[in-house]
Amino acid sequence: MKIPTSITGSKGFTLIELLIVLLIIGVLASFATLSVNTARPSESQALFKNLQNQLSQSQKIAQLMNVKLRLIIKNNQSRIEQLDPETQMWLNLPKAQTLQWQNIELAPSESIIYISPNGQTTNASLRISNENESYQLEVK
Repeated sequence: MKIPTSITGSKGFTLIELLIVLLIIGVLASFATLSVNTARPSESQALFKNLQNQLSQSQKIAQLMNVKLRLIIKNNQSRIEQLDPETQMWLNLPKAQTLQWQNIELAPSESIIYISPNGQTTNASLRISNENESYQLEVK
């Protein structure tokens, strides 16, 4: 069987064939990039999960240590404080992580959420929103 050759007599790919292959590779690469970007959580979704974890961890600490805690949300950060039973003053809890964020609007119904030694919290609602998404965290 004879392999067809081009006008010049050389065996190989034409420019059109190479451009089509490059186009297909480019389209596949763009789909791969889009799917990777959508798999990563957004900043507001990550903040929502981090606040949930912070609250859950605080409830467990309050129960284990039998202390009163409070979650304070202000100035684009949230932190946990513990009530010192002797001085009746609120102190930063070194075991708990302080969360900080930027470019995300957090609108709490209460800026201070109290956590009793049995793990019960004051009722509050936190609305976390970014440019195109919004999350609601209900604390009960």
